[in-house]
Amino acid sequence: MKKTAKTDLRAKSVEDLQSQAEALRTDMLKARLAGSVEGKQLGVKYRANRRQIARLETLIREKAAPAAKAK
Repeated sequence: MKKTAKTDLRAKSVEDLQSQAEALRTDMLKARLAGSVEGKQLGVKYRANRRQIARLETLIREKAAPAAKAK
């Protein structure tokens, strides 16, 4: 992942990151259903989506940690 993409993600709010992660999860669900019904392969995109969700969840936790310490 390019540095510019990472900085773009860091600039987003927690709500934006969560909505983006949810959209990726929905795409993965659709891919699994298409794979079981139509016999399509999940492919490399599935792996990329899984890693992107992990990145987003990491950023969400990083942003939530300072807020939790402030309370």
